[in-house]
Amino acid sequence: MAPVRTGKSTRTASASQSVAGPSHRKHTRPESIADPSVLPGVQKLKAAVRQTKRLLAKEKLAADVRVTSERKLKSLEADLAKAELSRKERVLSTRYHKVKFFERQKVLRKINQTKRKLSEEDSTTRPTLETELYEHRVELNYINHYPKTKKYVSLFPADVRDDMQQSDLNSMKTDQERDEIKRWIREQMTAQSLPTEPEVIQRSQYKSNQMQWDKKVKKKDKEKEKNYEVVDDAKDDFFEEDEDED
Repeated sequence: MAPVRTGKSTRTASASQSVAGPSHRKHTRPESIADPSVLPGVQKLKAAVRQTKRLLAKEKLAADVRVTSERKLKSLEADLAKAELSRKERVLSTRYHKVKFFERQKVLRKINQTKRKLSEEDSTTRPTLETELYEHRVELNYINHYPKTKKYVSLFPADVRDDMQQSDLNSMKTDQERDEIKRWIREQMTAQSLPTEPEVIQRSQYKSNQMQWDKKVKKKDKEKEKNYEVVDDAKDDFFEEDEDED
């Protein structure tokens, strides 16, 4: 009976395991640390409020427990109001993100065009162009600092046709809301609570976001390269063992 060679098969199995190792490696997720500044969900807060109210509804309840529960109820109701407000802001932000994006691009183009005209035109037309530039900056602040808890009123609404179901009263109300917010924006710009040149901040924010995005992409590329290097090293060891065995 011929001798049985088991060394190569054992090494081959171990090498194949080392090749498949990175793809089947289990990563242990670090334990999340609760942030006290982050509020729980609205449903959890509502459930806690109902539970506390049921406790307070009991007639035979110790005085110290009642006082503690009443304080807890006030705190829960305040947290619930904050959580509902935050949820409303997220919903409105998502709903009007696309509209704000296109309007922001349009206003930025107008600002750049007006600046270009100011650098080319003579002094006789400068006051008109400066007024136009100021209004465009008001519009950019309008988009960026619109109240988060209110439905967004577009700066450039579509023309209302006769066959559309929209009354003149609603149109007037919308125009009034837009004018009121613009008036508030002008007051904040005069008080320097809002930037007088928002396009400069917009440009710096764009560059910052672009740099952060580039860093994330580079980090992902490096991680992919490391994974490929691990697999390639394992394959090289596998073929080297076969050559040694031959």
